[in-house]
Amino acid sequence: MRTRVLNKLCLKHAPLILALGLVISPVVKSSSLTTSPPNYKLFAELQSLTQADYQWIGERIYQNECAGKPKYLTYWGRGETFPSFGIGHFIWHPKLAENRAEHRFTETFPAMVEFVSKTQRPPDWLQKLSSQTEFMAPWSSKEAFDQAWSNAELQQLRHWLLTTQSQQAQFIVVAFQNRWLSEIQSLTLNQQVIIQQRLDKMMSFKKGLFAVIDYFNFKGIGLNKKEQYQGSSWGLASVLKSMDVAEKSSQDEYLKQFVIAAKKRLQLRITLAPAERNELRWLKGWYVRLDQYLK
Repeated sequence: MRTRVLNKLCLKHAPLILALGLVISPVVKSSSLTTSPPNYKLFAELQSLTQADYQWIGERIYQNECAGKPKYLTYWGRGETFPSFGIGHFIWHPKLAENRAEHRFTETFPAMVEFVSKTQRPPDWLQKLSSQTEFMAPWSSKEAFDQAWSNAELQQLRHWLLTTQSQQAQFIVVAFQNRWLSEIQSLTLNQQVIIQQRLDKMMSFKKGLFAVIDYFNFKGIGLNKKEQYQGSSWGLASVLKSMDVAEKSSQDEYLKQFVIAAKKRLQLRITLAPAERNELRWLKGWYVRLDQYLK
């Protein structure tokens, strides 16, 4: 049954899978395994989402990432080496950036544009850029981006991003499915089973499902070694793994322990981050975002 669901997902989202550079496959079989692979029930939860659900998810992510303000739909943060766009602050590496392939954080804006463009045409200038061999952000620095912030192109982009919130939310969900299945296979089978059981529990109720999707968009899966500091991750998988929760805990307790574990992983991230990044300045806002999951 799981294989049929995976095949259906791959066929439906093949262009996006290629854009993200991911390979989707069931857990690798081995004659040495004595435990059955985890049952990826998360697909049933996500495949049943309606357009109203995506609109609700999109509006909440927009509030979390952009404070519900259109001006933050096109944003280049202080100390960052790239701009971020849309409700999910999708990363777009700038032109002339040195060794783009070695950037610590995964670029997602080009794939999002490809996905959303299938239902709503982007501004002409963005569509022209997306047709080029290398779809790079047309600013070489934050200073250049800030100077262009009020021009017609970025105003058009903000309008397009504001009116496609539900499509962007759907992109986030699809990207989560793809990356989860790809990255989880780097763990041992026993680790997969434990983490998957906790993920299934979280996604069995509305608040938990949103917390999982939002945290993935916020901090990734965390099994990509490039998205770690000193070998330690703050992503979704590490949060699920470090939760102190009993299997039969209530939904409220599960969500509470998820938030507690996430705060600890983000505190560890700050401890291990390069001093010049001064990541402590973000901690208060991160905690506020996590506490919203409980409301």
